[in-house]
Amino acid sequence: MKNILSIDAHCDTVLKAYESGTSFQNNKGETHISLNTLGSLKPHIQFMALFCNHFQTHDHFNGLMELVDYFYKGISSAKDNVVFIRDAASLSHCIENKSLGIILAVEGAYLLVDNLYRIDFLHRLGVRCMSFTWNPGNGLCGGIGDNEDNGLSEQGAQAVKKMNDLGMIIDLSHISKRGFWDIIELSDKPVIASHSNCLSLCHHSRNLDDRQLEAIGRLNGVVGVNFVPDFLGSEKKNISGVADHIEHIIEKAGINSIGLGSDFDGTEKLPDGICGAECYSKIYEELSRRKYSRQDLEKIMGGNFYRILRNTL
Repeated sequence: MKNILSIDAHCDTVLKAYESGTSFQNNKGETHISLNTLGSLKPHIQFMALFCNHFQTHDHFNGLMELVDYFYKGISSAKDNVVFIRDAASLSHCIENKSLGIILAVEGAYLLVDNLYRIDFLHRLGVRCMSFTWNPGNGLCGGIGDNEDNGLSEQGAQAVKKMNDLGMIIDLSHISKRGFWDIIELSDKPVIASHSNCLSLCHHSRNLDDRQLEAIGRLNGVVGVNFVPDFLGSEKKNISGVADHIEHIIEKAGINSIGLGSDFDGTEKLPDGICGAECYSKIYEELSRRKYSRQDLEKIMGGNFYRILRNTL
């Protein structure tokens, strides 16, 4: 896997480190990954999601700002070794210098309810990817914990347009089924599902059905395969199981619409053979055994998400 760009579209490492009172720069066992362990993978780009489990708008805003402050302190301390990607120039710098790059994301836009101007505020802070919900819905859209017919509100539709205009990636993981189709119809930019798996391989509400996978493929979006055992299936809790979900997404959405979205530090359990940053090379080796070409492996490991970043930023 030497010199192949890897991109992971989702981790919760910032929150995990914040809650445990440690640093996301150094891995001392408190987190699955850290800036130091990811640095050994260069070139690598890591989407780092900020998640706050206070879902009332005011409380969510305050909690999220605590995480933003914590994130900036960590990135500032590591600035010589990490590229904080905010635009096309910083993305190019990261790739050309084979660096570790970080994309800042928000998981669940509860702070936006009745205040869409905060999208501009988040963009100024460097956020370049956002999902509208976690499991509970909000005034923008339903989540997977709601009735699946709870779709986009008018305010949610305005948020889609605003994110498209600003160059922020829309993430469909955790969204309700109706909300998924509303955004697919409305967005004029490719969307992603940063950390979602296949419903036909594991019947879990967090997973996407074949029609959803096909729709993301038609719009040149990307699905990041999630490593959480509950979303892989009872017989697939290992590297081979991750590869099975990758192959199914390729079958339904196409080779240009598959990527990785580990969900590191968003789960207590990991599949057999996965404990941290070393897993990317293991996935590469498993797919190589399954006779994927180097060109296809480059797309799977990071090339497809890189295309989304390049075109959006």
